[in-house]
Amino acid sequence: MEIKKKDNQDSFLTVRLNDGVEREAWCIEWNEEEAFGIQNGARLYSTAGHESWKKLNYFMSIKDDLRASDPKLTAREIQVIIWSLIDNPPFDVDKISEYEEIDPRIYKDGSALFDVQKVKDIVSLVESDLALAKNKKKNNSNPGLTVIENDGQTIITMNETAYAVKTQIVNGQTIVDNSSSRCFDEEILPGVSFNRWGWTNGPLSGPSGDLTYDIYAGAGQCDLDKGTRVGELIVNYSSGTLTVTYKMTETGFTGNRYTLTETHLYAGSDPYASNKGSGKFTVAPGQYGNQENHHDVTEYTYEINGLSGDIYFIAHAVVNGFNPDAD
Repeated sequence: MEIKKKDNQDSFLTVRLNDGVEREAWCIEWNEEEAFGIQNGARLYSTAGHESWKKLNYFMSIKDDLRASDPKLTAREIQVIIWSLIDNPPFDVDKISEYEEIDPRIYKDGSALFDVQKVKDIVSLVESDLALAKNKKKNNSNPGLTVIENDGQTIITMNETAYAVKTQIVNGQTIVDNSSSRCFDEEILPGVSFNRWGWTNGPLSGPSGDLTYDIYAGAGQCDLDKGTRVGELIVNYSSGTLTVTYKMTETGFTGNRYTLTETHLYAGSDPYASNKGSGKFTVAPGQYGNQENHHDVTEYTYEINGLSGDIYFIAHAVVNGFNPDAD
């Protein structure tokens, strides 16, 4: 594998395994020396189903929604939250000035380079959410993270976020078909855009017949070259009913097909979903209105009724492709 620094809105580190795909990564040992570059013989483990990892598993499952609702949530805050939720090694954000080994991208010259109160608020949110009975099912079904142990800091990476997009081949290169799919950071509606990658698709008019979209994972900034094609989405809109089938068709790091661990689907007359609380447009998957947790399935279908006129849709998934415990 190869580890690189990446202190920006996406992640704190990146890791490229021998499948050639670059993924976001985070360190879990703030007190260990960093190790960058090419490393051989790394060992992979899964946190799924382990009680000691449930706080971190839950936080990482809601991280993208938190980031969508708060675009100012940075990689530095996310990294400190991760340290705060792990018992070994213990970490106390109020004692950060005492930690000589702390990364200078986090704390430098006597100052925290992140929002300390925001870290505390999110840690408190995670703990209170986990205490609620209604979240127990979700917590128990969380697919977990992949821990990568190496000669320096132990790091974690997570299952890939994926979105459906219409593509076309131009001069032998696969590119986004902008007549059918638009990145979240574009202004389709005046004054509305999002600091997040992913695509809204449409408008669709019925009857559409079967339409095929690609599902891309890890395509940061809507750049297909950064992502991995993991499957396809079959879409049919007719007589007010939208039928959408996710199909995983490609092989991941484990040598088996990618699988689905979560799916979220939005469909409506606007390009984006509306936040149930504020009514503002959002691309947070938890607001899409149709969602399901899965146990590593390769195919899943939604059927949405009661639609009318031209519609848009957003198809999101969380995809497992290299978890060492996957079947």
